[in-house]
Amino acid sequence: MPRVNRVHHVNDVTNVYFSNVIPKVLHRYFRLPGKFVRNYTTRIVKRDGSEGEMDWLILVEPDGHRLFEKILINVEFQSSRVTKEKIKIISEYKDYAKTYYGLPVLTVIIITDGYEYSEVEYSRVDSDILMPIFIRMDFDEIIERLNNLEEKILNHIELSEDDGLDMVFLPMFAPKKEGKWITEKVLHLFNMDKTLKKPFRGHVGYGISLMVKKYFKSTSKAEELLKMLEEKVNDSKLRIVAEFEEDYARQVYERKLADMDKAISDKNKALADRDKALAEKDEEIKVMLERKDDEIKVLKARLEENGISY
Repeated sequence: MPRVNRVHHVNDVTNVYFSNVIPKVLHRYFRLPGKFVRNYTTRIVKRDGSEGEMDWLILVEPDGHRLFEKILINVEFQSSRVTKEKIKIISEYKDYAKTYYGLPVLTVIIITDGYEYSEVEYSRVDSDILMPIFIRMDFDEIIERLNNLEEKILNHIELSEDDGLDMVFLPMFAPKKEGKWITEKVLHLFNMDKTLKKPFRGHVGYGISLMVKKYFKSTSKAEELLKMLEEKVNDSKLRIVAEFEEDYARQVYERKLADMDKAISDKNKALADRDKALAEKDEEIKVMLERKDDEIKVLKARLEENGISY
């Protein structure tokens, strides 16, 4: 029986998983420009020395249609509105990638909720404005795609990879109040379909299991639904990824400790530098006073030579 863990960062887990195991397919699914080449590292070091992490950074080549030069695409996944602080951070990601790799950077934000309340541009000065491309899916489109999936499966039509990813991302983009029934619907459709091939089918099954965890938490209903996906969830390769939440929490905790250690180290270094500077200043004052004492002694001697006692 698969374990039913509560996943606090389900969308993060899902997006990280698919952007790593099938990045080329995900690039095509979201209709991103250019020809996918490869993923780039997402860790960055900011101007102030602190670290940050982009969600997804990819290199793409010209496609002769929408893109005519090699660029980087920074894709950020958002499960809630983009705040002023968040878009400022995303702007820093763009600056870093552009400076470090020497390539133009296109910023894309894939948002599942809160677009209407989001900041859609960020400007440092009038000539330096970030205007990300937002990708979202309204409810009508979700229903249309869901109906298309059902029609294909009922008519035994072979599903495309985009259709397969719809089984994962339609629940993710769904309004919260609609998420449960849509997740349950795609799960049943997934089990009815016989056209998706391994290993892609396994990836889709794992993605659906995460959506089950997202909407049904640790309930008997979740256990019932995950039982239907047991073969996929128990796949050894996917089982490792299933522990991502715990690993993610550990990484966050370790990073916070590292940041604290660095802050303490920096503070200690600053104190040591200050103490050193004070010691050097004390030494300078000591030398200066000794020099003055010598000057006074010479002056006294000259005064005595001239019959002036001091």
